[in-house]
Amino acid sequence: MQSRRSKSITGKRKQVGNSVARVIKPQKTRKIIRRFHHLINKRESICQFLCLTEGLDEANEKKNDTIILASTKGNANLSKYYEDGKSQAFNEVMEAQLLKLHSLVNNETNSKEACDLATMYTLLGYIMNQIDALGGLETYQIASQNGQLKGRGGDTSKLLEKWTRPLLGNRSGAIALEIGSLSSENRISQCGLFREVVRIDLQNHEGVAKQDFMERPLPESENDRFDLISCSLVLNFVKNHKDRGAMCHRMIEFLKPQGYIFIVLPQACVAHSRYCNESLLQKLFASIGLILLNSHQSDKLYYCLYQLQKAPSQLKGFSKRVKINDGPGLNNFGITL
Repeated sequence: MQSRRSKSITGKRKQVGNSVARVIKPQKTRKIIRRFHHLINKRESICQFLCLTEGLDEANEKKNDTIILASTKGNANLSKYYEDGKSQAFNEVMEAQLLKLHSLVNNETNSKEACDLATMYTLLGYIMNQIDALGGLETYQIASQNGQLKGRGGDTSKLLEKWTRPLLGNRSGAIALEIGSLSSENRISQCGLFREVVRIDLQNHEGVAKQDFMERPLPESENDRFDLISCSLVLNFVKNHKDRGAMCHRMIEFLKPQGYIFIVLPQACVAHSRYCNESLLQKLFASIGLILLNSHQSDKLYYCLYQLQKAPSQLKGFSKRVKINDGPGLNNFGITL
């Protein structure tokens, strides 16, 4: 029997009812989440350079490995570079190359020449190894769950409750959809504002249904729509800017008239991106009928609450990513419609 005082590889264990859950220390939680964001953003940049985004899935690293290996088929050298990268433990040389990735993928004179392909596949293998070394998506979700524990700063839906209580306080029977839910005990589920909270995620959790939102059947009637949709730290994990736009469009389909969407992103998505900032995000959402009601930036996160208030306008200017910032240390987060 597992002792309540025993430790896992990621930290102490916490007794939850009759089960034992892995708990990661606060400083490790923040470090793990930042590391995952860094690695996945770098992988996205490399895969876009290699035209290799089709089919990749952050929830299935074995599938991703198969897709990458398939792209090297017929080229033993590329396969070797990829496997070499996967064999390397954390080292400063590879980390330095990741930091210089922007200049590598934007080198028009050498774009996709043999030297670049060797570097890209080696880095891709290194990233896959680092994600695996962290424990994959499971560890990221444990880190996120532990970040929501009482005494660890609470969950992101605390601000959702603050903003929506004046809006929904007198509305009986409100229903919410939480995309990427990690717990049935967070504030959105416990605040009493909603008659029902439908919780879905790519992975199974207690009280959370396993479902890909993009595969959820479209509403057939008003009863299938929601007064509020919560999308906390989900959009940033969608694999590319087009799919993020498709997800935003799809959320509209599930909203009741005058319904609300609560979105949380890493602060870097709006403060340190080449293709996105708060102003552009507001204009983009306005084009699909969403009006900003509240926003807040903390040191790590960006929170915003939108309401569906008007018919979508023409989507001019949002079909392609437009570079609005440039320089070292910026990421490639963006959304296109």
